[in-house]
Amino acid sequence: MEERLREREKPQKLRVIFPDGETLCFTSSKETFVQTLRRIGIDRLSTVDIMADGAPMITKTIIPKHQKYMESLGDGWYVNIGGSTHTKYMRLKSISEKLNLGLIIDKSDDFKGEKVSRGSKGVSFLQVSFPDGTIIGEANMTETFFETVIKIGIERVERLNLTHNKKNLITSSQQYNSQVQIAKDKWLVIPASTKDKVKMLNVMNVVLHLGIKIEYRK
Repeated sequence: MEERLREREKPQKLRVIFPDGETLCFTSSKETFVQTLRRIGIDRLSTVDIMADGAPMITKTIIPKHQKYMESLGDGWYVNIGGSTHTKYMRLKSISEKLNLGLIIDKSDDFKGEKVSRGSKGVSFLQVSFPDGTIIGEANMTETFFETVIKIGIERVERLNLTHNKKNLITSSQQYNSQVQIAKDKWLVIPASTKDKVKMLNVMNVVLHLGIKIEYRK
């Protein structure tokens, strides 16, 4: 009886499959939700009018009463991640329909989670494989670097005090043109060349003993 009760209470996970075959399915439905929105891109998301608890779900303003639910999407945009897995599921379905994205969105307690798998690969790519099975390999290498730093942990990387071309890799405010916002009050320098991106990721891998595998092809 107790086992059946625990089974019913097992939390559901989200899984999102893009038309190119890329699949996002993390242990946390919040993580899948946020990473899906980042994958869609703020240029498209900013054209969608979706409300969350009486306010725009995606906004450039942190709404005080929803502050603890506001998550950065980059470039000064934030999303309200409040609500259940079902709520996130319905919001992603709505976004997919409004933008005609053709996403396949499911929710289940059977998904293993902690996974990003690529579908078709381009001629050039940067791919990072983690010991837990997560594979990050966006078509845009800048996105791969960005998502890898998030996966490693922004605070962990920041504590390394790394620099690139005499610029601090992570700062609390925008100081250089080569930076993108990675979280609230956190800005990340993106190395321009693939070689420098790989070099920086290798440093993180060695110093933090991550055991990740970094592959790239020109």
